[in-house]
Order: sequence, then C-alpha cells, then structure tokens
Amino acid sequence: MQKLLLLNLLTVFLILPLKGQDHHDRFEAIDVLSYRFEIDLNDTTNVIRGTADIDIAFRKDVDRFQLDLTLSRADTAGMKVEQITEDGREVLYLHQDDRITLTIPRATKGTQRSYRIVYNGVPTDGLIISKNKYGDRTFFGDNWPNRGHHWLPLVDHPSDKAVAEFIVSAPDHYGVVAVGENLSEKREAGRVTSHWKTSVPLSTKLMVIGVSPFAVEEFQSQSGVPVSTWVYPQNREEGFYDYSIATKPLDFFESYIAPYPYLKLANVQSKTVYGGMENASCIFYHERTVTGKQDHEILFAHEIAHQWFGDAVSELDWHHIWLSEGFATYLTDIYIEHTYGREAFVASMLDEKGQVLRFARRRLAPIVDTTLPVSIRLLNKNSYEKAGWVLHMLRHDMGDELFQECVQTFYDRFKFSNALTEDFLAVVESVTGKNYNDFFLQWFYQSGHPVLSARWKKRGKKIVLTISQHQEQYVFAFPLEVEIKNNSGKLVRKRLTINASEQAFTFDLPFKPEEIVLDPDTWLLFELH
Repeated sequence: MQKLLLLNLLTVFLILPLKGQDHHDRFEAIDVLSYRFEIDLNDTTNVIRGTADIDIAFRKDVDRFQLDLTLSRADTAGMKVEQITEDGREVLYLHQDDRITLTIPRATKGTQRSYRIVYNGVPTDGLIISKNKYGDRTFFGDNWPNRGHHWLPLVDHPSDKAVAEFIVSAPDHYGVVAVGENLSEKREAGRVTSHWKTSVPLSTKLMVIGVSPFAVEEFQSQSGVPVSTWVYPQNREEGFYDYSIATKPLDFFESYIAPYPYLKLANVQSKTVYGGMENASCIFYHERTVTGKQDHEILFAHEIAHQWFGDAVSELDWHHIWLSEGFATYLTDIYIEHTYGREAFVASMLDEKGQVLRFARRRLAPIVDTTLPVSIRLLNKNSYEKAGWVLHMLRHDMGDELFQECVQTFYDRFKFSNALTEDFLAVVESVTGKNYNDFFLQWFYQSGHPVLSARWKKRGKKIVLTISQHQEQYVFAFPLEVEIKNNSGKLVRKRLTINASEQAFTFDLPFKPEEIVLDPDTWLLFELH
C-alpha cells in the first residue's frame, strides 16, 4: 500500500478529469463480464477483508476507468484499498469521492483484461452487520438501489450486468447463503468457507450474501426448481410453514411467463431494511415476516415475480424502475385473480387505485420521473401501483391473450439484459400490430389521471350524457365504459371515446335512467369529481 502512495499522488492530475464521471460515459467505455468476491468475516470486529477479481471488456480505447467503492472515512468506516493489479501487475489508482480511478496501459476496443482489488474496512451500508431479533450476530447484503459499493468494488448501476461469484469465509457457527448455485462448502479449523456462483449475469443491486445462524428446509417446485427456506433456528417451525407458500406463486409465474430463470430459489429470513428484497435466486424477507400464520403470501408473490421482471429483465436506467416494480405489482394482481378469483382481484386493484390517487395529491409526477434522485424516493406509488394500473388498462385494451403474449415476448427478448420503457412499447406494437405511442406518452410520461363527472338529461325520446374532465394539468384520451340503469334493474352498457375536457353523447334508452356508473368493471384509472 505505501509503495504505491507516492505514485498515486503523482497521477492525481492525470486522473482528475474523470472526477464525477457520468455513468453514461462509463457505460460506453467498459463492460464488466464477471466479479469474483472473496469475503472474510469475523466476530471480533466489523472489519471485512475482501478480494475482488473483475473481468472487463473494453467498448472503446481507454487508459483510465472507474469503479465504485466507498472511501474509508476519518472514523474508520468505509473501505481502504490495499492493492490493485492487472493480470498480476500493479496498477496506479486514485481512491476518492467513493470512486477508484485506475490508470492502465492503454486498452483497445474489443479486448478484455482482469483486475484484482485487495481491500478491507467497515461497511458504512450495503452489508448490514447487526443482531437479529434473537440477539444473534448476522451479515446480510442489502445493495438496492446503489448501495453495493459500500462493501464491494463494482460498477454500481443496473445497466452493467455481470456474472457474480462469492467465496465467503466466516466462523463455523454460521450458515451462508448467496445468489447463484452453491458450488462447495467446507468446515474446518473453526471456519466455514462457502462458494456460490451465478450462471447468468445480474445487476449489482442483486449481488448479495446472507450469513447467520440458519435452519434450512429444501423442497421443489412443480417443475423441479430447487426451493429452500432459510430462517432463524429459534423460529424454524413457524418459518418453514410460512415460507412453504413460495411454491404457489413460483408455479403460477412459470406457467404465465416462462420457466424460472435461475438454478435455485432461496427464501431467506433476514435483516433487510425492506419488507422484501428480490435478490436473484436468493430473496431476502424482513425477519418479521415469520409469524406462523402464513400471512405474507402477497409479499412472496411480488418478490418472486421480480425474478423475471427486475432481475432477469432489469431497467437500463433508474428512472424506468416501473419495469421492475410495476410489472411485479401487476403480476401479483394477476396471481391473486388466478388463485382467489375476480372479486379478490378487483378488491386489490381498487385498493391500489386509492393509493395512487392519494399519492397524486401529495406529489403530482409522471411514472417515468427524471427529476428523482437515485434513492428510496424511486419506490413510490407511481412506480408500483400506478404502473401496475397502466398495465391493467393495456391488458383491457388488447385482451388477455395478447397481453400475456406481450409479457412473454418482452421477457424473452430482454432476459438477462436491460430495457427501457420504449423497448416495452416496441414489443407491444410488434405483438399487437397497433400504434400505442400516444398511450405510452400519456400514461407513463404525463403526470396525473382523469378526474371525471357525469350528468344527463332527457331530450325528447333521447338521453344526453355529458362527461367532463376536471383535472387541470392535462386532458386525457381514453375509452370509457358506462353502465346506465334504473331502479327496476334494467341497464345498458355504452363504450365512449373520451378525448376532450367536456363531451356530450346522445342515444336512445328504453327507460328513464336513475343511476350512471362509470367504469363498472374496474378497468380505468380515474377519480370521481
């Protein structure tokens, strides 16, 4: 470390132009192919020792590039780089502003090189070292959205997917679980060393380990996917019962979307800061999800849906996070409809509509909201429930069969890769043969929703029905189904095309109307004025 310090200082002025490098520039320069992390944990301190072997393909000629890693602070929290080598030769580097800038012999477009980074420190975040509800010490990776660089050197952005490998060494009273397949595990001299590797590339937000006292139960899905439950030993019976429900949504999504994309599914009781975190093949659920009542089925369905959308298909940019959360939300609703029927499905959609409307009163913003920073604020009602509702309206417009084909085609075309909203639009248009550009612009890129009222009056033998939009920011265009009925149970249905702030529709009715119901079958996201 010390022998590189002077050289590092001498290269500061060469490196400074890269300070604050935009991720778009980095995306155009390098592509990480694989990470191999060796992580050494102990019970005496929170210091971790790590070695990262990183294989990189160069997309253009470069002599410098950057990786993300939190810098050690004055209070000793953070990471300290000991050495960086390229194919065994030491590399000049500068570690500042939570970035490592490597100065390398010029790499040409299309070539690949391997780098080893040896480092240590106390994670400020990302790897949660704490005690669980029973007082046992635990270590859980919690990388979302871009918190992986607090304990791992990497490109901390969902666009750069790579194969991930973890070799974890810890005191042998722990169990170890991680993303990917377990290649080996040995226990000797009071230590456990557990080796895991993914077979397909992942976004870094999903690359995690879990180290804790565990009780483990193993079983299979209908298709033969290895499924396992990892819970604290003190609540093993309740946990095994609660988590056994995971095969139900797994089986459904395999039938509705495509075969499960990974080699195993581990469902893990953990210290994640979220209710659940969809780490690919290794889902972490908050420790409070073990109750012995099997009352978190919807959470399980949501996180398991993410294995296809969010994990296998990931957003290319954070502001398109609805491709993760909106899909997982609506696929969970479809699971509810399949499992518990239309009434339960409609109840879920109405609950989600209420959440969307309440959120709009606090913050009026589009689903694709480029004003938001990369933070917990991305996890809002627009990204989840409103995006789910847009998928719901899309399904109604094209019908169940074409909608399912769109979901399957989008997954197949972008699995193990990344996508933007316009990529999904292209799939929708190719499957349906229709132009959905205006639909996407209106619902994904415009803020708000229709606020409607209806009034009617009799004109001779005809009825004049007037539909008004009251929202200020934008006049929406959409089909509206109305049900007109009287007190004796007679009714008629009409499908109206709404595209102005106020429109009048005239038609004959065989009875005097007593009530008009807008959207009787719950297919439109709107608010009554």
